[in-house]
Amino acid sequence: MSKSLCLIAASLLTTLAAAAHADYVTTSQDVTFTFHVVDSNTFTLEILNGDTPSGNWSTAGYLSYLGFDGLGGKLPGLTGVNVSVTPSPSTTISWAYSHTELAGQGCNKTGNSGAFCLDANPNIQMTSDMVFTIDLLGTGIDLTGAIAPALKVGFTDKTGSKPIGDLLSTTMTYVPPTVLVTDVVDPPTAGPSGTTRDLPEPASLALAGLALAGVAAASRRRRSA
Repeated sequence: MSKSLCLIAASLLTTLAAAAHADYVTTSQDVTFTFHVVDSNTFTLEILNGDTPSGNWSTAGYLSYLGFDGLGGKLPGLTGVNVSVTPSPSTTISWAYSHTELAGQGCNKTGNSGAFCLDANPNIQMTSDMVFTIDLLGTGIDLTGAIAPALKVGFTDKTGSKPIGDLLSTTMTYVPPTVLVTDVVDPPTAGPSGTTRDLPEPASLALAGLALAGVAAASRRRRSA
């Protein structure tokens, strides 16, 4: 297996790992939300510019509720949720979990549509960039594969118990991850150049990986003949 083929194979393996966890994004009232699967039972929600929203969120400044829907059969045995926040709030936050929708009054205590709702106590003062890591507890949970997460957000003021303005309530948009790919010349005639490209789907990469493996095996057979 040539040096250039080894480099391509190593780059492909790295790309495969990165492509397995794509992002889902939505923006509303100058606030951007990014949903990212970490593993089969953990995801993150990054909120950018939550401290400077526009529109009917502009008088809020705090977050009290997070609601997630659209995960369907991926959460059959969900029994609870652990939440951590970066940067850490100045006070200890207690999260109440319910297997219900987020509604205009907060977490709907009677509904159960397959969604789940998180209620922060006390309300969290927003900063310019916050990451919520959400670890799902229970059995049969599997966030891998195709997901179309629907997000609801309840912004409030410091002591508010009801959301201020819109709940957002939108299905997030899939955004393929990008990576800096280094073009390698063999034999090297110039320094490598870097370009940012969209990563292909994991299935396409898997086929390419199988092809590379076949090339490597054929090369070994020729050398041993």
